Amino acid sequence: MKESPQFFNDAGVSMSMQGFHNEAIACLKKGLSLDPKNSLLWLNLGLTYYAADMQTDSKKALLQSLKYDPYQADAWDSLGLLFYKAGDMEYAEKAFESAIKLEPSNGRIWNNYGTLLFNEENYIDARKAFETAVTLEPEFGDAVFNLRDTYMELGKKDLAEKCNIILKDINYKE
Repeated sequence: MKESPQFFNDAGVSMSMQGFHNEAIACLKKGLSLDPKNSLLWLNLGLTYYAADMQTDSKKALLQSLKYDPYQADAWDSLGLLFYKAGDMEYAEKAFESAIKLEPSNGRIWNNYGTLLFNEENYIDARKAFETAVTLEPEFGDAVFNLRDTYMELGKKDLAEKCNIILKDINYKE
């Protein structure tokens, strides 16, 4: 098999999915040595660093990915998670909003954005984000769970109970 950026990307992603993060990082870096402007390789390197709990390296790789292709919703979403985890809520919010502009039909991104808003105690906007996530992906348990908690914060116990029924129906484990 010919060694190519695509080969190293595919191998790196496969290794990362199996939990072999160090090996995945080496593969992805090898691919980048062949094609240093490959935004997909940078994105997957950033995601692999994130999975390996190497936040600083993840941030650098994701920013490189966006340098070469600023239209990657996954990169913006992942940056949002990194900023959120670091406590930089302003940048996290901007990153999530950028991701949503690029992929407004991605329930995962809406859920991540809603989590940020919920933790900032902005329950009204969090409700909108979680309702959007659940509308887009009705069986997305995390979004339904988060929506239920948001309804409870807003005193909407009847709506929270409807979420409990959905969670039970989809066998969601808390």
